[in-house]
Amino acid sequence: MDTKKNMVGNILQMTLTIILIIALFLCGFFLLGKDFTPFFRWWGVLLLLGFAFLPITGILFESFHDKGYLFAKTIGIAITGYLVWLLSSLRILKFTGISCVVIFILLLGVNILMLKVWKKKKITFTKLNLKAVLTEELLFLFIFLVWTYIRGFKPEAHGTEKFMDYGFMAAMMRADYMPPKDMWFAGGTINYYYVGQFLATFLTKLSFIKANEGYNLMLMTLAAFGFVLPYAIVYNVTLRYLKDKGAASRWKAPFAGVLSGAGVSLAGNIHFVIFYWVVPGIRSFLGITGDFKDYWFPNSTRYIGYNPDTHDKTIHEYPSYSFVLGDLHAHVLNIMLVLTVTAVLFAWLLKRRKLMDEGYGEEKYPKLLKEIFDPHILLVGFFIGVFHTTNFWDYPIYFVVAGAVILFFNLIFYGFHIRAYGVTALQGAVVLVLSEITALPFTLNFDQISTEINIAQTHTPLYQLIILWGLPVAVVLGLLIELIMLQRRRDKGLNLQISENSEIIYQEEVNKNKYTGIKGFMYHLTISELFILTIGLCAIGLVLIPEIIYVKDIYTGDYKRANTMFKLTYQAFILFGTSSGFIFAKFIHKPVFTWQKKFTVITLILFLCTLWYSEVSIKAWYGNIFAVKNYKGLDAIAFMEKTMPDDYETVKWLNENISGTPVVLEANGDSYTDNERISMATGLPTVLGWYVHEWLWRGDTAVLNERIDDIKNLYTATDRSIAQDIIEKYHIQYIYVGKLEQDKFPEMNQSFIKSLGSIVLDYAETSDKSYESFLIKVSD
Repeated sequence: MDTKKNMVGNILQMTLTIILIIALFLCGFFLLGKDFTPFFRWWGVLLLLGFAFLPITGILFESFHDKGYLFAKTIGIAITGYLVWLLSSLRILKFTGISCVVIFILLLGVNILMLKVWKKKKITFTKLNLKAVLTEELLFLFIFLVWTYIRGFKPEAHGTEKFMDYGFMAAMMRADYMPPKDMWFAGGTINYYYVGQFLATFLTKLSFIKANEGYNLMLMTLAAFGFVLPYAIVYNVTLRYLKDKGAASRWKAPFAGVLSGAGVSLAGNIHFVIFYWVVPGIRSFLGITGDFKDYWFPNSTRYIGYNPDTHDKTIHEYPSYSFVLGDLHAHVLNIMLVLTVTAVLFAWLLKRRKLMDEGYGEEKYPKLLKEIFDPHILLVGFFIGVFHTTNFWDYPIYFVVAGAVILFFNLIFYGFHIRAYGVTALQGAVVLVLSEITALPFTLNFDQISTEINIAQTHTPLYQLIILWGLPVAVVLGLLIELIMLQRRRDKGLNLQISENSEIIYQEEVNKNKYTGIKGFMYHLTISELFILTIGLCAIGLVLIPEIIYVKDIYTGDYKRANTMFKLTYQAFILFGTSSGFIFAKFIHKPVFTWQKKFTVITLILFLCTLWYSEVSIKAWYGNIFAVKNYKGLDAIAFMEKTMPDDYETVKWLNENISGTPVVLEANGDSYTDNERISMATGLPTVLGWYVHEWLWRGDTAVLNERIDDIKNLYTATDRSIAQDIIEKYHIQYIYVGKLEQDKFPEMNQSFIKSLGSIVLDYAETSDKSYESFLIKVSD
């Protein structure tokens, strides 16, 4: 009777979920208007990737409640996109929409064959699994739709580094093979970690939409993944913990998952809480007046070195800031991939725990081939290799995180025998070798950006570290302290039990503990505790490293630590956010010590306060999102039509009429300016783009300065032979003159420039603008 009742309940829940998904589509149709079609296509592609790769993830995530469905999407993006990129890099296959479809169909066939492995391993897909998949798809669709709608109020790829990010996509939309032509360095290819933007372009082509829509859809996909992937990880971590403790899950696993999802994708830091609420509140209470600046949401990412002003200016961003700001940069694109690696590591732990329970670790001579060529280990190696091409900083970070998780459990698995170190070393070697092979087509075409490690000469004041990182560090240390206190009890020969009313009962153990001290501490950890504690401690390490060393790059003086702190603490924030949901749920579930109750209340309230950062940031950046009339759409370059109309019309003409990658000359300019708007919006190479960015990518200022001189000489030339030499040197086929060119080179002889070729476009001076714009095709 109960079984039949549960079956009916599951069917009703699934039916309701499907109805809600349909309702979301109806809302999206009315909210997004003409943008609903590209939105639906993009979502459909992600759905197909998820279901297509479910057979593989069903094997890898066999113990997950959803068979790893959400990670099937990201693994599908990574593997399918990588294979397209690889074949394009080897010049075996052109990078086209049809090529993307063909590769997807081939990999779909591979996944269908994987169903035989399901049958062999007796893997089943039950109604409960289906219910979990539908629920997660509803959650993903809801968050994706909301973020997409919000993005429609400020869709422009304009400001900060958006020109670079969009330019990469535009260049790859034109490219037949990888690496793509550098739109800011005619004659060269992009010498940066561009494969993250390639994955965005791959999805754009697979969805058969335009880059100006794909840019924003990819960004909002990352925002949705930033919530649902930590949700799925911690849901399963908590579910396993409750199972190990013989407790019912009910609301606890989804509660933990939601907290972690929000902690990664919505939360700010305590700087926000203090300077948005506490400081203004104190001033108001005490009647303090003065010329105080209002809180501005980037303030929480620029605190060290800025308030107060010092000679050690750093960056400490986090995902919610990135999603609001809208840069489709390397560290943002990699969020979905690093979270996938984190999930794979926990799936590996579950598999190893199962083997350990079956007595496998007691074998004197382990089966090394199975150990080192485990599919989870191989997948970690593949992803870490991909990190080498998408965001290099994550390459060493997650090699260490993976190594820590694998080593700690190998020690437990092999009874702290020395062979645990040997097996871990071999697994690490496999990961390194596979990662190098994965990245090889990229590294062969990449000039390594010069860096070196230096000892930090400046350090963050302790109070600023506490403001920025005190809360998550306290939460992780709270878990560590609880587990240490439990082990001390065990070492004293007491066995701890918890009654139904959470009272602590200690009884003398009949049998002596197998291990004591640090070995006992590790041995008695549940899989969930080991995993969360490991990633939490790794996060603490990432916060401390910039206080000890930094990686030297082109940023010097006051900013020498900025990039190191930025890239390391960004991942620390993700790891902290992921771990937080489980720790809160664990402490709420059954607190072991009396201090935990007050500790949990205080830290959880502070944590929930940080979630308001997204609301404040969205309002500040996007305005009133409830005023539907202010919705602009998803076109990332439509802003040019009003702010630079001549340039916009030129971009439209070039995109509609020019194939391939001919060089279009425009004035060079400084980074973060409107210069290079033509090359950005078309992907067509110009002689030189943003100076500092090319300096970082090339490391050679001499060649950049030579190009600066050549551009000036051509725009200000009066001698045809000089102009012709420069045109031939860079194979310039088009020359554009707009307002920025005339502002930069006021001595320009426009008549002479026009004489160098035939006029393709000409926008005359009008009463609304005091300049003429024109595009010429250079004569052969």
